[in-house]
Amino acid sequence: MKLVIPYLQKSLNILLRQHYRKFMQQQEVADILVHKAYRENYERKDNFKGKQVKIIYTLYFKDRQRRDYSNYAQKMIDDSLVKEGIIDDDNSNVIVEETVRIRYDSKNPRTEVEIKEANL
Repeated sequence: MKLVIPYLQKSLNILLRQHYRKFMQQQEVADILVHKAYRENYERKDNFKGKQVKIIYTLYFKDRQRRDYSNYAQKMIDDSLVKEGIIDDDNSNVIVEETVRIRYDSKNPRTEVEIKEANL
């Protein structure tokens, strides 16, 4: 499953300094955009319920500024995937591997989420 979300989560350095209310507003935006990307491309039955998954996040930034991978853990989108019913939970028993890739696209910044069943 691949979801294309026209959204880039702020870095953890920024998120950790924000007031809780502002953080929750951004979480709501992530929830809406994940919902929209999922419903436009997949049926409700297309999910990974009861399965372990691997998730690859490809973040397309509009500039080539240096970024630390560890600042772009995708907590908000993980939570949105759970809320939408795509995965059971965002703990390590369900998401057994998570990869973040950083790329550049000046015309179309976005987050691509690729979810695959983990065959362990």
